[in-house]
Amino acid sequence: MSVAGQDIRITKTHMALTKTLTELLEKKSFQKITVNDICQGAMVSRSTFYKHFEDKYKLMLFCLQAERQRLDGAVQSISLREYIHMSLTSVFERRKVFRNLLKAEIDRELFSMFQNFYYDCFSDVLTATEQQGIKRAGSIPLLASFYSSGLTGMVIWWIEQDFSVDIEEMAACQYSLLSDLLPDLLTP
Repeated sequence: MSVAGQDIRITKTHMALTKTLTELLEKKSFQKITVNDICQGAMVSRSTFYKHFEDKYKLMLFCLQAERQRLDGAVQSISLREYIHMSLTSVFERRKVFRNLLKAEIDRELFSMFQNFYYDCFSDVLTATEQQGIKRAGSIPLLASFYSSGLTGMVIWWIEQDFSVDIEEMAACQYSLLSDLLPDLLTP
């Protein structure tokens, strides 16, 4: 069998598993979803699941990474303000999924996955700006940790409060908070 054939099968399996996990998250909390649930919904065997992912957390991480790639692709053509708004809109549009991921029982590993998602984004941006000669008030790991923890906490609070603050206000607040970290990216 050709490598291309294998890649297509892998891609189809990943798509089926991620789609199924997302559909399950529309209905119940992440903690209550089992690997069996995912396998049945995706119509794959447990052995196939474990060939691709160590556990449901690794599958969730894969989903988050795919979302980051989707958003990163869009960031090339839009401003940071628009990127923040688009990210929050994505969370809001899939609010059932995010409530079931976070609201019921915040699992430390799940919280860490979201924080690491933001941490990686900030590290990438800070590294790129540092290479352009822009110096910050602290090291990249310290700043990325600070801002990723803050944004993770802010988004989780927003979900727990049942999105009581509208998207525009959340986006404006995040944009303002980030202006200290990334003023060079925020100038028109």
